[in-house]
Amino acid sequence: MLPTHQKYNVWPRVVPAGKPSELVILAESRTFLFPAGVAYTVMVSGVNDDEAWYHEPTVWTRHDLVAKDGILRFTHTFESEQEYQIRIYRGEIDKENKLVDLAVYALEEDLYALRPLRGDLHSHSYRSDGESDPAELLGYYREMGYDFQVLTDHNRYYPNAEVEKVYEGVKLGICHVKGEEVHTPTSTVHIVHAGGKESVTDIYFKDTPRYEKELEACRARVPANIPENQRERYAQAIWSTESIHKAGGLAIFPHPYWRPGSNHCYNVCDELTRTFLTSGMFDAFELVGGMGVNGINRAVALWQELRAEGHDIHVVGSSDVHTLNGKDFPSHFTVCFARENSTEAIIEAVKNGLSVAAEMSGQEYEREFRAYGSFRLVSYTQFLFQNYFSDLQRICQGEGVAMRAYAMGRTTAATVEAQVAQTAYFCGCFFGRRTIALPDEEMLQLENAWREVHVAGPTSKGSLAFQEKITRQL
Repeated sequence: MLPTHQKYNVWPRVVPAGKPSELVILAESRTFLFPAGVAYTVMVSGVNDDEAWYHEPTVWTRHDLVAKDGILRFTHTFESEQEYQIRIYRGEIDKENKLVDLAVYALEEDLYALRPLRGDLHSHSYRSDGESDPAELLGYYREMGYDFQVLTDHNRYYPNAEVEKVYEGVKLGICHVKGEEVHTPTSTVHIVHAGGKESVTDIYFKDTPRYEKELEACRARVPANIPENQRERYAQAIWSTESIHKAGGLAIFPHPYWRPGSNHCYNVCDELTRTFLTSGMFDAFELVGGMGVNGINRAVALWQELRAEGHDIHVVGSSDVHTLNGKDFPSHFTVCFARENSTEAIIEAVKNGLSVAAEMSGQEYEREFRAYGSFRLVSYTQFLFQNYFSDLQRICQGEGVAMRAYAMGRTTAATVEAQVAQTAYFCGCFFGRRTIALPDEEMLQLENAWREVHVAGPTSKGSLAFQEKITRQL
């Protein structure tokens, strides 16, 4: 998921709807700083505006600007929540004068106050049946641009303490969320526990009498309409989800179309899957997860059908990663919209339905993304796929590499935290929480000096920097 090279960008790229926003159009390198005193035309158009023509936008707001201090600066009110196109011309509007198209997303106040986070709610390390060291795995997640990771080893909560010990005292940019994958004795039903403050699996392994007593009480509460052959699994699911909630965590129903063992059947049949999803005991459905394409197709179809029947089921996406060389990491994940990047805020967001399940396919620069959730959140997530997450990953790569080096004693906490600060700066500028650094006088003088050398050089091919028909660039 690598970003494409841009000569220019607009800052911020997410703004509040219905309020004046000051924007800066800034070059990404010195050569392309806007020459002082040159006139530019900036046109702003909403991608969801009512257009009568489809070759070129006809509904525009025009801003006539003159470059100063290497930048273009203007104020615009983005009236409604949607994506907006910003087109820049050098001089008057003419296709030969077009410089670049940029994008901005305007949000209503409630969503603007939240932070989009990309994460994985279901993953495994070497401490159960995965292939990676727990602390190493967290570094790989950050390298791939993730904001949070839930470590959910099978029936094991303790590897989370290992991760915390390794990175103790280091300010990380990724949120490590404690978790475990719960499958009570004799049950084929797996349940993801994300974010709780204590283990659920330790109860049935270390305090069996307590578990049996509590399970017996759950058996008495199984609805009468549950078939006899499913009643025990249903009772165990009641116990698991309620225990997860007592611990303060999310109870997620994962991968119903996973085929274990000899692949002869799903681990949960359609009938029981429907029963679980309509019971209200789960906080979210792992719509995209470790099931393969066929399983995801079935999960999405089932979710759509249940929604049509009136069931409001929150969805998430997860990799269920076991090996970093597999097809599910980093292709299956969740995007949630939270007040901050913390365990408590992530749990709150998922419980409030502020999440989408996402998947991507393709290679490197040709990635395709799909998101499932509410229309509003999917629309915003689509913009983030195209304009944010790939840039974020590029910046996070150094952070993740530094984390893994730190875990092995090969670098310092200060090195990790310097990378974290750089990532935080980018995110702050993108969402308008910080002001982007502008060219200083020394930078402008240096570039102007080299432009004089440039213009005095031999005539050669035209330069895209100034769009002159004949320049002296070699």
